[in-house]
Amino acid sequence: MNRVQRQDNALAMPALVAGVGLAVAMAAPAVAEQTVLSMTLNGETIDLTAGSIPGLFAEGGSVISPADLGEIQDSLNAAGIETRGHLSIMLAETEQGLSLINLFDGVDGTAPGTPPTSVLGCQLVWEGIDTTMVNLDAGGTWVVSPGGGDLLVGVGAFQWQADISYEAMSMTDLSIGQSLYLQFNDLGLHDMSDEVLQLITFSGAAGWQVEQTVGFTDDVIAIDATVTVIIPAPAALAVLAAAGIRGRRRRRA
Repeated sequence: MNRVQRQDNALAMPALVAGVGLAVAMAAPAVAEQTVLSMTLNGETIDLTAGSIPGLFAEGGSVISPADLGEIQDSLNAAGIETRGHLSIMLAETEQGLSLINLFDGVDGTAPGTPPTSVLGCQLVWEGIDTTMVNLDAGGTWVVSPGGGDLLVGVGAFQWQADISYEAMSMTDLSIGQSLYLQFNDLGLHDMSDEVLQLITFSGAAGWQVEQTVGFTDDVIAIDATVTVIIPAPAALAVLAAAGIRGRRRRRA
């Protein structure tokens, strides 16, 4: 399956190297669980818990609408998270299922004059069907092509002007056992934070929070990650089992 989305000012992309892996594990029934993106960055493991953005991506298709783009930013801003100057990664339940959302910069409409255009390279590799969604309203390109067998490769360049425009890419409908590989390349970013990538987690009543920030190394950010479902550790399961046994004994008495 091929799908190509372009704008007139689309950019030619160099070959990139993959960097993010995702897999989903089955969870035991009747036990509280959390969907988590476990990421390895520079040898450190960081866990991001999925939250929910009701109504997001309700229109479906392959395009992230301006309204959805605004909803992603508003959800983070409402939690006190600054999106301007950052690449933001989050895991969220949406109308298109579990989605890995990548928001590129943010806007508040206060930029003086005409800021320079930022360009971010992105590559995504996975097996299955194309469930990516992108916003290219400020320009750029996103091309999905066969990579051999069931493999698909998405390669693109996203571009925007700080405080005036922003873009996004999402991999939706993540399924059990699905693997993903992701890499970002700095092809000319302007007015961005040194710790440009912010990894965002969801923490119950506290809502969305920044778990970790990361900067580019030699113009590259490569992430290795796994989507899994957290269930109680064996010791906790043993306690639950013992409690269940005691309960049955009391009922039998």
